[in-house]
Amino acid sequence: MINTTKIKSYIGFAIKMRKATFGVEGIKTCRHKIYIVLYDESLAENSRKKLSDFCANNNIKCVLVNFSLSELTKRSNVKAVAIEDNSLGSAIMECVEVQSE
Repeated sequence: MINTTKIKSYIGFAIKMRKATFGVEGIKTCRHKIYIVLYDESLAENSRKKLSDFCANNNIKCVLVNFSLSELTKRSNVKAVAIEDNSLGSAIMECVEVQSE
């Protein structure tokens, strides 16, 4: 069982620290180092392919989450978020890896 409350709070911290980038195009044009990318179920298939190709080319972990990123970020139409902070990125990775075991 993925620990969604921890992941949600880590994303909230990243937003407050201004270490989050929103949207597929924003992520692809981001000038900062990205540590992890999260996307939700509402992301279209074509955008998922663009995002997964970008993540594969840049060696970035790309994770599907089971909650709405729009509701969490309180911004309309947000379907993908990139985390630009190393410690928050690794903390989210730990939550995801615990779930996959």
